[in-house]
Amino acid sequence: MTFAPPQGNRPLVAVASSTGKTVDMHLGHVREFRIYGRDQGMVGLIGTRPAPSPGGGSIRWEGVAEVLSDCAYLLVASVGPKPLEVLAAKGLTVIEAEGFVLSLVRQLYGPAELTPENHS
Repeated sequence: MTFAPPQGNRPLVAVASSTGKTVDMHLGHVREFRIYGRDQGMVGLIGTRPAPSPGGGSIRWEGVAEVLSDCAYLLVASVGPKPLEVLAAKGLTVIEAEGFVLSLVRQLYGPAELTPENHS
């Protein structure tokens, strides 16, 4: 499956990871999201954001959509149908994946664009 690189008003990728190394968490268990971005061609962690408290049904998923409103994608190990539906309606694409965080995030961003400054 191919995805467009994050850009515009959604330039970031959120990840559900307990260690920061692998995508290994069910969305319902996430306490914080790791946020990745691209700066000058390099992809890396730019920070973390707290997840809304568990419980509350759709209210929690609306909160997740708000916390991640500048993210194009959310990588999770697993997700239920209701959060998937709510988040998709808010413009956030949830991707179920397992593997190394940086490898998966770099795949979403694709190759760095060559500009006159970084092309030699």
